[in-house]
Amino acid sequence: MKIDIKQLFFIHPKLRVMAVRLERDLAAEFTATSLFRINDNGVHGMLPLRGLDLSCKHSFFGLVVEDYINKRWVYDPKRPEMKCCIFHDSGQGYHLHFQVHPNTIRKD
Repeated sequence: MKIDIKQLFFIHPKLRVMAVRLERDLAAEFTATSLFRINDNGVHGMLPLRGLDLSCKHSFFGLVVEDYINKRWVYDPKRPEMKCCIFHDSGQGYHLHFQVHPNTIRKD
């Protein structure tokens, strides 16, 4: 990652572990494109930070990462339709959106 996410203590511990393990396991370095957003009512606007966006321009790789994360993490067992990683285009280009909840659990 272009930033040392391990040193950013305003990031939720589960989100930090998720991002650090992803880079380690895939031997890839990502660029964070969005962290905390002022006046955001979602995961990007709360502290500790529960949302992280990473740049990903290649759809095949983005879908691989999405699958990799969602097979290893459960956002909230009470809401299985919610995912920890979503590869999508929000109107400004494709990226990986990561999110955690206090109930997020790791499967492995």
